[in-house]
Amino acid sequence: MSPKSSTVPTFARYKTWAACCALSTWVVRLPALFQSGAVADCLEFLDDQGLLTGLQALPRWIEYFNNPKGQWLGIISAAIFLPGVVMGFPASWICNNWGRKPSIMIGSVFVVAGAIWNALSPDVTHFIISRVIMGIGGAMVKISAPALLQETAHPRLRSNMGSMYYGCYYIGSLLSSVMCVIGLSVPNEWSWRFPCLLALVGPAVVFLILIRAPESPRFLIRRGKEALALETLAKFHSNGDKDDELVQWEFREMQVAIEQEAANNKTSYMDFVKTTGNRKRLFVTATMALGVNWVGNGVVSYYLSPVLKSVGIREAKDILAINAGLAGWNLVIAEVAGLYVDDFGRRPIFFVSTIGMIISYAFVMGFSAAFAQSAKTGFGLAVVPFLFFFFGSYDIAWTTLNYSYVAEIMPFSLRTKGLAIYLCVQQLGNTFNQFVNPIALEAIGWKYYGMYIAIDCAYVVLIYFFFPETKKLTIEEVSMIFDHGKNGREAVLALQETVKSDLDDKNAVRNSAEHIEIGPNVKS
Repeated sequence: MSPKSSTVPTFARYKTWAACCALSTWVVRLPALFQSGAVADCLEFLDDQGLLTGLQALPRWIEYFNNPKGQWLGIISAAIFLPGVVMGFPASWICNNWGRKPSIMIGSVFVVAGAIWNALSPDVTHFIISRVIMGIGGAMVKISAPALLQETAHPRLRSNMGSMYYGCYYIGSLLSSVMCVIGLSVPNEWSWRFPCLLALVGPAVVFLILIRAPESPRFLIRRGKEALALETLAKFHSNGDKDDELVQWEFREMQVAIEQEAANNKTSYMDFVKTTGNRKRLFVTATMALGVNWVGNGVVSYYLSPVLKSVGIREAKDILAINAGLAGWNLVIAEVAGLYVDDFGRRPIFFVSTIGMIISYAFVMGFSAAFAQSAKTGFGLAVVPFLFFFFGSYDIAWTTLNYSYVAEIMPFSLRTKGLAIYLCVQQLGNTFNQFVNPIALEAIGWKYYGMYIAIDCAYVVLIYFFFPETKKLTIEEVSMIFDHGKNGREAVLALQETVKSDLDDKNAVRNSAEHIEIGPNVKS
């Protein structure tokens, strides 16, 4: 169990140049800029859940690729995840040596190339290879974008922005779902090619945003560019005032934390097994990486079409309408939950989310079983509202905290390395999951849902014992909770005192310099 976090964020003690940071020009531009970047990043996977579900309901796509099922459908689905198993590690190297921005830009280029290839695929082989190319770019962006967002956002907005980041995925899902609905009325191959082509919109927007976006100030400090880091913080957190108390506090806290990491040699993957704190991080990272796709969402996300067909909903227009409705529902729930994640805390929303999924999945399983035995339409239709309830429960925590929770529990030097491990484990689990799901659904139908109910119950226990609370802390302070266990709060207070002492000494020197009296010039 984690120590209780303070009810008042530590950064609230320091005055900032505006009474409300949301009223400032640059502090508004930065969240808008990076929230747009988050939208675009998630749009890069327009070819993922929403699109693949929609394609499976489009007659033209089914006919063109000879109605893929079972193992073949599993390969098509898993192709976009496979690169993430390995590509996170070179992406982490690029992030730590060249910067967060270059990694995002390189990844965006891969996604653009893959999207064009995907839309123009002459056969299923090209369709699969193009998804692999998109997966390479997507993996690079998934490592660098969360790190850049967490490390650059204003401390008053960091938690909300980080939590709303992955919810923007559903904008892409909604667009692709709507385009598939439109595709029903297109009498040629472009009914499915055009929705695939839209995947290039996201990386194009990312590229435009990154041209003027700042690099992570924490990365700049680590590379010895402290003046540029301070300038970046001042520009985007205090409208250019380098002497702002909040900016000075942030800057010094970053310096102290990075100096301590350097002294403790927290720089390699082996460091994840050297200390108790890092082993806890590694366990939480792997557990959450598997849970993101192993709590039942993988079945009803990627295989919504066969799930609905198994309960009697077979019309393409009905399947696509439900798919689009789910995308809109997910977007609203995930973004609203992201706004309040610091008010309720991570642990409570993890519990509410996971228990809600257990309840809703039990109803889905029950109604599916009843339909399989009786073939009564009413039982099949009853499944639909509980699918919405399941996704709403999932979105509360497993969407909002996807990537953001892992990014904030890592110290700077291990952040992108931790995200690389997270992505690797997640994609291994997801690839296995997506390959097995269609086979299992085809073989045992509704009984397969029981396995996910058991997995969700296990996750409730894991969350209770191993997932600490991190609300109202900066990302430097969160790492203290892991490194010092039950004494984490005391370590946070010690870090704050160190920063405060340094700032007080600096202000004292500056004030004494300002009060030096210069005697009048005496004429001889």
